[in-house]
Amino acid sequence: MIETIAQIVGFGGAALNGLSFQQKKRKGIIGVQIGAAVCFIIHYILLGAYTGAALNLIGMLRSIVFINNDKKWAKSPVWLGVFVVISAVSSALTWVDWYSILPAMAMILTTVSYWLKSETKIRLVTFPSSPCWLVYNIITGSVAGIITECIVMSSLIIAIIRYDILKKEKKNDC
Repeated sequence: MIETIAQIVGFGGAALNGLSFQQKKRKGIIGVQIGAAVCFIIHYILLGAYTGAALNLIGMLRSIVFINNDKKWAKSPVWLGVFVVISAVSSALTWVDWYSILPAMAMILTTVSYWLKSETKIRLVTFPSSPCWLVYNIITGSVAGIITECIVMSSLIIAIIRYDILKKEKKNDC
């Protein structure tokens, strides 16, 4: 029963993750990611995959700070370093096997991408994190996580084509 609940909650996170990269603006991308992180924290706890849960908690906190980076308290570049270090330390503290490093690598890439101002750069720097999460999800039995990463990779490719390639070509044609 817990496994079923875990997967259902994870599918909520999957849906939100897929929607996030279809947001036109940076705040929209990050805002929807906060909801997805909440779902995945619960999902990974129920699966006993504590590295994934811890890193999603860190990711949620990171997103809250980064979405507010127009405010004085959240502008400091120190935040970038803090979240990179906390991701690495969390991975070490929740270490199970070699695959425990994969979500940390993914979170570090995503942390760097969310710090960027350009939506195009956010999408491009975030993309490599999906294969890391995909392998972790396969190993930990996260069906929702596997589906999420397939959705996220597809969504990122669509968004890159839609916003970064076609819009750029349209501007060049004018």
